[in-house]
Amino acid sequence: MSRNIDRRRFEKKFAACLAAVLFILVSLAVSSGESSSGRRPKFIFIFLADGAGLTHLETARMYNRSLHGEGFQIVDKIFQEGTLGLITTHSDDSLTTDSAAAATAMANGCKAKNTVVGICADGRRTLSVMEVAKKTGLKLGLITNSTIYDASPAAFASHVPSRNLSVQIIDAYLRLEPDLLMGGGREQLLRPSQGGGSGKDSEDFVTLFKNRGYAYLSGRQDLDGVKGPRVLGLFSPREMSFELDRERGGEPSLTDMTRVALEFLQRDDQGFVLFVENENVDSAAHLSDVASVIHELRELDRAVGLAHEFYLRHSRETLILVISDHETGGLNLTAGVRGEGRGRAGRVMPSKESLRRIGAIKISIRRALEILGKNPKAEDVEKLMADHFPGFSLSPRLKEMLIANEIPGPTFYADWRAALLGAMVAQNTQAYWIGRGHTNQPVFVGALGAGAERFRGYQDNTDFAKHLFDILEKKEKP
Repeated sequence: MSRNIDRRRFEKKFAACLAAVLFILVSLAVSSGESSSGRRPKFIFIFLADGAGLTHLETARMYNRSLHGEGFQIVDKIFQEGTLGLITTHSDDSLTTDSAAAATAMANGCKAKNTVVGICADGRRTLSVMEVAKKTGLKLGLITNSTIYDASPAAFASHVPSRNLSVQIIDAYLRLEPDLLMGGGREQLLRPSQGGGSGKDSEDFVTLFKNRGYAYLSGRQDLDGVKGPRVLGLFSPREMSFELDRERGGEPSLTDMTRVALEFLQRDDQGFVLFVENENVDSAAHLSDVASVIHELRELDRAVGLAHEFYLRHSRETLILVISDHETGGLNLTAGVRGEGRGRAGRVMPSKESLRRIGAIKISIRRALEILGKNPKAEDVEKLMADHFPGFSLSPRLKEMLIANEIPGPTFYADWRAALLGAMVAQNTQAYWIGRGHTNQPVFVGALGAGAERFRGYQDNTDFAKHLFDILEKKEKP
């Protein structure tokens, strides 16, 4: 009898303990969900790989792993530890977007027409992610290796009818007053302002920024000990150099700029939104330059690594986003034939050797075109190959087309000499391109940290901004 009583007591105690444990686990799960989606992160990173498709990214990841035995932070840390989604890229007036319309969708949450910056297709001028962030008290940083008035950073800070209106875009920066602004475009900002921001036609924009309290940086050497309430860095007359061509003592790298931005923006406890764009991925893809695409994505990956290190110290307060705005060029590693071969007999498959050959390329295709000039002779082409493309062969037909400036096909309607050099690289590496323009492929969005789950799944590019608006305004996920 006593044994039955003891057993019943034990069963009651066990049931009570089990219920308590389940209650604790459920409570932890609920609180975890609230902390992830219901709390606004204090530190938000937006890394934009302009023009990068999944094939661009995977090629760079395989290059890192195969040739250097290294991981890839974007995939290993952001995608695998966080969430991964796909976003559509079409604009309001085309199935294939340009960077202006794509960035407007991701910064303002509405579809736009191609070439338009920060203005919705119906004419509305809604607040951008950066403008909302400033209203909530966060600091702002924008970094690009294009000109600072290029379409992508411009869409996060301005509202103008054309991406070509650089003066109006710079004037918008003066009104927004981001805490940190870095990139290229010095040549344009040293021109008279035409009334930009102050009504004084005689002053250049750099002077106007200085009058607003901006410390002005013009070279890599200026990055040490940055002082002042705000920072303007202009490191190139126009776009900044490709990594393959960058002089290490001159222009800073994207990682250099990101490191300085992190040090500067966290000097107080205010929090920040930092936008970091590698525009050179897109520029390289337009030139059918697989080597530069890889090196630019590796550089962006190093910058993402800095953000991940920061995340490990502030995981409950940080959100890292890694996105693309569209795919450029239709890059694919696929079977090909050597030289002028035909059929299956001479077929070659891409391999680790393909990546090794790409790694041997010494300069970008942009630089190669500068060396060749507009009317190269046969000996000029031969010297270029020997000096900068070691181990590569150039088929007689491609050489003939390069000297004669022949257009290789309808999808290579511009930069066709670059496309011919890209075709030469492809014949030696099996890295082929379908064209020199943007495509309609969906692109990736990876997210890690507070609110990351919002970006999972297949979504429209306008949803990217809408999620950030909800996060910044502390709205619960429906």
